[in-house]
Amino acid sequence: MRTNNESAARLEAARARFGYGVAAGLTQGSEQLAPEVAASLGRIRAQAVARRKRAEDAPAWVRLGNQAVLGARRGASGNWKARLAAALALPLLWLGLLALQHYQQERFVHRIADIDTALLLDDLPPQAYTDPGFRDYLRQGA
Repeated sequence: MRTNNESAARLEAARARFGYGVAAGLTQGSEQLAPEVAASLGRIRAQAVARRKRAEDAPAWVRLGNQAVLGARRGASGNWKARLAAALALPLLWLGLLALQHYQQERFVHRIADIDTALLLDDLPPQAYTDPGFRDYLRQGA
């Protein structure tokens, strides 16, 4: 049974062979092109190379094994926005967790306060709730 790494390596090798074959065919056919077609293809190639260079400089999600990490592609070592975002991620996560804890604690306190208010405003005295006979009475479905 093949592992994922072996399959990926075989697939990558097949893609590389196909790419080299296409490049060789294009190189052989380029000698027979008209000059205006060759000039047009040269402009298109220059645009594609420029577009590829811009894509390499932008930060992207990169897969490393089974992990996806936010990183920068080749040639983007001076990308200060990506570094700033990575540096702020952990403190913002920490602040979010603190805010969530505060919210949950406030909800808990308000629920307890509502129960206390209901007990104090009820017709029964609070001592009735601690009486074992009253608990049995409630269990029997009064």
